[in-house]
Amino acid sequence: MDEARQGTADKLIRNVFRYMDKNARDIMTHRKNIVAIDEEESLEDALHFMLETNYSRFPIYRESIDEIIGFMHLREAMTCYLKNNYRNVPVKELHSYIRPVDFIPESKNIDRLFKEMQAKKNHIVIVMDEYGQTSGLVTLEDILEEIVGNIMDEHDVEEELIIVLSASSYIASGMLELEKLGDLLHVTFDTEEYGTLNGFMIDKLERIPNEGEECIVVYKNYRFTVLEVNDNTIQRVKIEKLPMA
Repeated sequence: MDEARQGTADKLIRNVFRYMDKNARDIMTHRKNIVAIDEEESLEDALHFMLETNYSRFPIYRESIDEIIGFMHLREAMTCYLKNNYRNVPVKELHSYIRPVDFIPESKNIDRLFKEMQAKKNHIVIVMDEYGQTSGLVTLEDILEEIVGNIMDEHDVEEELIIVLSASSYIASGMLELEKLGDLLHVTFDTEEYGTLNGFMIDKLERIPNEGEECIVVYKNYRFTVLEVNDNTIQRVKIEKLPMA
């Protein structure tokens, strides 16, 4: 084993031993740094707030951070937002979009917590102090970082891959997965030949656009306009829903 790999292995082993001795209190995001949403906020205001952060899951609270009722995922909030009659609805009324959350004591060993979160497929838990108040928040990513360093959440990239301009228009990265885009637009893409928006556009255009060239693809009542091309890859695409004929 070369020195670089040996160094990485040694560091990983040291991290594992440190990890075994830590509790939720040691790795949690402190309550003052929790980014949460008041249940009284309208969905529209809540979504705008979400898009200004670097997070994908947001605790929902009633009156104060000490009464967290669940959490909402950015992706689901975006899907819900596209239903026009939900835009001005208070978050608290979107029951099917608010996921339950588990509460744990500060003293919870993170080795045991990690196994429990994996078993329940939880990505976030709320840490409570001895007085029953919110002390902090722990994510599955926080625990994994104790061993392997910074990792990427399964939806973190997605937050940067699409921008909602309105209920019928978006700007999307060429790296956006077609399956996720299809869920958002309620459109079925043929994903056997390609998995990203970039692949879809190149397939429909039958070529790679030149830098600065504006190309348009119309597909299932949507117009896809190439906005940026770099390194033979379509970087950005504007997506607009066409009016019904």
